[in-house]
Amino acid sequence: MTASSRPSRFLLPALALLAVMLCVASPAPAQTDPDCPERRPLPNMRYDEDWRFLAAERCRTEPWDRLKYVPLAQDRYVSFGGEARIRYERFENPGFGRDPEDRGGYLLQRYLVHGDVHVTPRLRFFGQVESSWVHGRVGGPRANDANRIDLNQGFVEWTPHQRDDDVVTLRAGRQEVELGSAQFTSARNGLNDRLSFDGVRAFGEIRSWRFHAMATRVVPTVRGSFDDRSTPDETLSGFFIARRHDWLPDGNAVLYVSRRTDPQTRYQEGRDREERTTIGTRWWGRGTQWDFNYEVGMQTGSFGDSRIRAWYVSTDTGYSFAEHPSRPRAGLRFNIGSGDGHPGDGRLGTFSPLFAATAYSGLAGLIGPSNSVAIAPSVAWEVDERKTLIVGVIGFWRQSLEDGIYNVATEVQRNSSGSRERHVGTQPTLQWIWQVTPRLTWLTVLSYFRAGAFLHDARPGEDVTYLTSWWAYRF
Repeated sequence: MTASSRPSRFLLPALALLAVMLCVASPAPAQTDPDCPERRPLPNMRYDEDWRFLAAERCRTEPWDRLKYVPLAQDRYVSFGGEARIRYERFENPGFGRDPEDRGGYLLQRYLVHGDVHVTPRLRFFGQVESSWVHGRVGGPRANDANRIDLNQGFVEWTPHQRDDDVVTLRAGRQEVELGSAQFTSARNGLNDRLSFDGVRAFGEIRSWRFHAMATRVVPTVRGSFDDRSTPDETLSGFFIARRHDWLPDGNAVLYVSRRTDPQTRYQEGRDREERTTIGTRWWGRGTQWDFNYEVGMQTGSFGDSRIRAWYVSTDTGYSFAEHPSRPRAGLRFNIGSGDGHPGDGRLGTFSPLFAATAYSGLAGLIGPSNSVAIAPSVAWEVDERKTLIVGVIGFWRQSLEDGIYNVATEVQRNSSGSRERHVGTQPTLQWIWQVTPRLTWLTVLSYFRAGAFLHDARPGEDVTYLTSWWAYRF
């Protein structure tokens, strides 16, 4: 699709698809049978679904249930599912005024179809195909905008040990990976093309200790048909162990180590091969009113001939007014990712968020955790049981005055340019989420990034307005 294409060419078929989504998205009837669980929104990781309860025909109350559970034999079944997402996106002054202006915005579409074959209670095969498109974007598709059609997931899973609360599972093949809070390893649902890995994973729980180990290759996005290939040069491996604790309300703790290799990574210091090891710990929990998510760690390794010495701190604390009808949650997030303090000294201090989600600076993804300090207060209201309104603001500063700023994909947005200014900008954001039915979601985000003193020095430093709205239907 050429950059000159206009979204209007695709507006009619997109609206037609939306009409179909609305027609089949009638609310599920209330479940009264205790053996038929309440229908909830489908998980982000589709392989986590469990449809065994549909073995009882009285529980099959929705139009898609005959596809969600297709019996084969005793304890054997197949489950099918999919997703259609139609999204509008528009930036005013993209790249803080550096990138081509796109006044009409553009249309993004993503389609996913999967099949889950349960051969036995301990053996299954999972496959998922993805197709993603962008129409009408000036400058053409970005790196994760377009993939005509490809295998997003295809793995075999075996559970050799399962007794009482202990379970060990092995998974091999192409798969999405989302760990912990998804801060550093995410399927990147906010992007148009989701991220997957080729490799093996082992995970489970033994004597109340949860564990996960993986050795994988990154699968880069290629825009053709069934041409996404991983290589041994770009990898992600690691492990974690986690357990609940009683020191904080409903608390959990995890210790993790990961290793990332990339043949060509670019920082302000230059472009070279990178081997980066991350060692960190995360503490999180949720009580009746308070919730918390604290993470800290360090990174070592090599970048060409230079050593890597980086670090990060991340905190997210919230208080929910449980007695109020709208259950508002007041939250405060605080993040620091180190920057390079002395360019050219043989030591790279820029923190890398690896495969971060876009949550750091909202779906706009203008600023990432590298060389960044962020303070983000927010308030979320449950308008009713299906609608949520979130209002927040994020202030961004450079951690090191000798390093530039990066987006969520760790791409350099501005070099330091000799500026002694620390403030990058302030971004108020309004987010509306409507879970129309357990299958249909409508999300809208509006944000305004007001450029700070650093961007005024490292010109162009224009303010950025961002709008996105999508309908996503899953079955």
